[in-house]
Amino acid sequence: MTFARDLDFSGKTVLVTGAANGFGAATSKLLFEHGARLVLADREEESLNRIARELNATAHVYEQSDPASIQRLASAVGEIDILINNAGILVAKPLLETSIEDIQQLINVDFVGAAVMMKLIGAGMVKRQRGVVLSIGSQTAFCGGENRAIYAAAKAAISQLTRSLAVEWGSSGVRVVCLAPGRALTRMTMTSTALPGSTLDRGLSRVPLGRWGTPEEIAKMIVFLVSDAASYVTGETVIADGGYVLG
Repeated sequence: MTFARDLDFSGKTVLVTGAANGFGAATSKLLFEHGARLVLADREEESLNRIARELNATAHVYEQSDPASIQRLASAVGEIDILINNAGILVAKPLLETSIEDIQQLINVDFVGAAVMMKLIGAGMVKRQRGVVLSIGSQTAFCGGENRAIYAAAKAAISQLTRSLAVEWGSSGVRVVCLAPGRALTRMTMTSTALPGSTLDRGLSRVPLGRWGTPEEIAKMIVFLVSDAASYVTGETVIADGGYVLG
């Protein structure tokens, strides 16, 4: 089998959450170029419908923090070959300035919602004895992050969940992987931390490559990891951060 064929997603149905912008949108566009049938999900209906029309995809509006909404989504999408578990939020505040409500919301979206999605979509994969689940983690799971205590903890939990499910589901032919991006120029990052003098601005000096990543670069890593080219990779969290965690 050639490498190009390994990257052919024809005949595969891919569910991308958080698909309306950022990593999700960039990944959806790249998967479309490689032949995937796309099912896109997000809470931002207008942006979601726009990209769904562009990519001839099915669109589902849902709320990641609500397990009942995730259940309705899982029931509606049918058989999924690949899950891109991307939806998430960032609360960029010192812990002492973070409200209990913000803590609960971040954990509900970034960990509980992601875990529920893995459980509900993964159940069909285990039953069919095939599938790939990729969740979006973070470099902060490995190095911590100023103003990101709860976010880093939630993303570290995603990496550990990835390892555990890789063991549980491996014998059923299901791969479970995680990609941990560093700072990339997405709307979420720019909105939260890209003001002059912010942690985004100051942190650039720690990146050996000397720049922030782009959604398109992260999308290429995601597509590789869920493709047949990475068929012997499971349980791993791959860091793509320009070398930030090395500093």
